[in-house]
Amino acid sequence: MELDHEGSRVLVPESTAVRHHELMSDLEYLATLLAGLDAEIARVSAAESGSDEQLSAIDDAADAVLRLRAKVKAGYPGKKAYYIAASTDPKGIRVEGISALQGKRAHKLVRDGGWMHADSTTALDLLDDDQISRYRAVAGRGVAQTFRDSREYLAAAMGLAEK
Repeated sequence: MELDHEGSRVLVPESTAVRHHELMSDLEYLATLLAGLDAEIARVSAAESGSDEQLSAIDDAADAVLRLRAKVKAGYPGKKAYYIAASTDPKGIRVEGISALQGKRAHKLVRDGGWMHADSTTALDLLDDDQISRYRAVAGRGVAQTFRDSREYLAAAMGLAEK
């Protein structure tokens, strides 16, 4: 509730409510997202392989990459501009590989600290053809290193995405 100019309480529709990140500058918000990804990468790296903590950290790190990717992508002048930039950098391609996991539990595609190969029955059961084609960018690679590569690409892309 807010007060109007006469001091009466008025209901403010939720659609006009300001999100927390809108109170920050874009650079501050990007820095917050980047710090969140750093924390999740540290969790992935520190956790015992196959532990519940590692599985949770993998899911959280994938979510952090997706949040940061969405913000970076929004800074480009058009959707194609982001995809062109990402597709010309091996680390950007890895970001898109992680983006194939959107809405999935990423930890289900991890075994022994690495992403399962794209021809694994688990991967084929969890992902559709489009997701599999993007997932190939990370398949067979180390999970923590893939997240570090994605972080490096997105951190550099922040500067590229500024108008």
